[in-house]
Amino acid sequence: MNDLAIQLQIHEVSNDQTSYQYQKGTITLFINDSQQIYMPVGQRNIPLPAHGVYLTYDQNRSFKMMMKSDKITSICILTLPIDTLHNIISQGTDELNFSQSAIFEKEQYHHFEVASSTITRCVHEVISNPDNQLLREAKKYAILDDYFNSSRRQTKYKCPFLNQKDNVNKVRAAKEFLLEDLNNSPTIKQIAKQVALNEHNLKTGFKEIYGKTIHSFLKDYKMTKARELILLREFQIAEIADQLGYTNVSHFIDAFKKKFGITPKKFELSLA
Repeated sequence: MNDLAIQLQIHEVSNDQTSYQYQKGTITLFINDSQQIYMPVGQRNIPLPAHGVYLTYDQNRSFKMMMKSDKITSICILTLPIDTLHNIISQGTDELNFSQSAIFEKEQYHHFEVASSTITRCVHEVISNPDNQLLREAKKYAILDDYFNSSRRQTKYKCPFLNQKDNVNKVRAAKEFLLEDLNNSPTIKQIAKQVALNEHNLKTGFKEIYGKTIHSFLKDYKMTKARELILLREFQIAEIADQLGYTNVSHFIDAFKKKFGITPKKFELSLA
């Protein structure tokens, strides 16, 4: 897990609108302490009551959010990329609660709820000790664990197929087999045969555990690997494309630009 990818900030909100820049692809939790705050959701302003949590996620858009409160108050804003949440879940649990799976399935997601006593306490401690960076680092993980830990949620979603530990192990073995040779990735049929699952259960189980289809997971993994290889500065762009199984370099360039908003060559030149 990339610690720097998970951020916990404190913002002051008042009757004068407070601006916050939302970054696309980021799961953002707004958690207030003691005063109601009006949160922009589309064309409306929705009140977030004291000790409330508002989760927002947009896969495609970055935008400015204008928050407002009748009284001066503080709000904690916790952010992490959705890929980071995927990694947390895939390494730490065999089940997803309903709100987690909904994030993975939609391009946009919004959810309001009352904060648990654990989150309320964490937020109050962070706001009361704004200069204590060590405390802030500890509390951001406590908040994440409490909010996304399916064991405490009243509304759980669990795929019946994943009730059996053997099936979970087979899906995880499928992921390892998928990533063994990026230059010659196996087909879904080949993976299913390798791990002794039928294709339907493989595809269903894979998405439940990793939050993405096999194709999307592999594509994102290749792009992350491509970025790492460019950072090494040991290979030409065409060589990296070949290592990752792209027979057409232009397809690799298009995929990289779609993922990171910049071509591989421009990214490489930016490192100079």
